[in-house]
Amino acid sequence: MSSIGNALKLYLLLQSKGKMKIRDIAKELEVDERTVRRYRDDLEQAMIYIDSQAGKHGGYYLHNDNYLLGLNLTCEEYLTFLMIKEELEKSNHVVLKDYDSALQKIQQVYISGKNEKDRINIFNFIAKGTKANININEERKKLIDIHAAVLTKNKIQIQYTSLSSGLTERIVRPYATIQYKGDMYFTGYCERKQAIADFKLCRIHEYTVLDEKFLADKSFDLDEYMKNCIGIFKDDEIHIKLKVYHPMSQIVKEKIWVENQIITENEEDHSIIYEATMKGVEEIKSWILSMGSKVKVINPQFLADEIKNEIKNMHKIY
Repeated sequence: MSSIGNALKLYLLLQSKGKMKIRDIAKELEVDERTVRRYRDDLEQAMIYIDSQAGKHGGYYLHNDNYLLGLNLTCEEYLTFLMIKEELEKSNHVVLKDYDSALQKIQQVYISGKNEKDRINIFNFIAKGTKANININEERKKLIDIHAAVLTKNKIQIQYTSLSSGLTERIVRPYATIQYKGDMYFTGYCERKQAIADFKLCRIHEYTVLDEKFLADKSFDLDEYMKNCIGIFKDDEIHIKLKVYHPMSQIVKEKIWVENQIITENEEDHSIIYEATMKGVEEIKSWILSMGSKVKVINPQFLADEIKNEIKNMHKIY
């Protein structure tokens, strides 16, 4: 990882673990102690201050743990900036320097002394959606700790409630964090199931970041893992063919649901034929049902049958 990535990783480690000895930081970042001091200087140039305390219980710690939140950045936004930087660095992208410069300017805007109301008015923007019913502070700490474990390749022990198997204890090797419909998840190799799985953070009741490390699975690719998924769930791929009627046809064609989708328009009645290969049958069914009488499943037949059965069960309730 480059110096920029390691400097941000240093920030995330201190935010997650609190006070750390410089030798422990150097071990986690796989550099020498002199380099850690240079990362500290780099962060201070960006007004992220790290203090140190001598003695047996001393170490490095953040001067202000809420610094980034003071910029009105959420934890998710900060992690997004971190992941973008990592991707730009991997490809040695030509815009990397411009990106760093832009971030410095954004920081200056947010520390200019404007209050929350003024900052909202500057952008005149609102994102509408459902909110997760969670304790924000607990979820934030959980996310930071787990993402730090992703970066440092530490195993995690979790008490997790699955919708299918209830409360269980698992050891997981965390690979990545994911945000979906306002909820946070992490993806990792579950040693209990001996398979890669997704874990919703709000369903984790207790967790411990273990000292035990794991080797990175070089065959795991997050983009490939999420390929053709309409949502967070994954199962066998199916090829679907739908006829979508107006006005829902207009709404469907305004989005890219999966990259391989093919849309054929009918100018006479403004309907469309939607074809795609997708994963996640339950979410596909939910998507189709959300369109009500404005959609018909042409293929596959088993999907059409499951939609019919669901409608029958709904009719029984009402």
